[in-house]
Amino acid sequence: MRRPNQIRIPARTSAELADLAERAVYVGSDEHKLVRWWGGLPMGRQLSGGRVGRPGKETTTICPLTKRSDQVRATEWVKAAIRADQCRFYESDQSFPKKVWYEADGQFWMGLVVNPRLGEYKGWPISKEYRDEVFGRMD
Repeated sequence: MRRPNQIRIPARTSAELADLAERAVYVGSDEHKLVRWWGGLPMGRQLSGGRVGRPGKETTTICPLTKRSDQVRATEWVKAAIRADQCRFYESDQSFPKKVWYEADGQFWMGLVVNPRLGEYKGWPISKEYRDEVFGRMD
């Protein structure tokens, strides 16, 4: 049996998506950074064996976006993804979609809502295969 927050629900209308996109913002997360970033110090660490992660936690995918200009660019990606319905809504979502994806300069990015009431997202680079696994094949 699936947990309630894993049940996909139909996407919103174009107007609803446009409204959500207008309010969405990329805030980032220290757990996906290895260097100082606009939000402060990183939480990601180089672990034994060359892995990157957080001690006692799973391996972390590191996001290279660390400058304020990167935050502005990633916010535009989140907004564009929502407007284009490149997102997944789940039954427990409060307003904003739980997951979004975007492709920029040949790199796929995954966004995950960290504040579903305010539309704040963190994100990191992903492979095309992972995008297809989470969102379904696009071709």
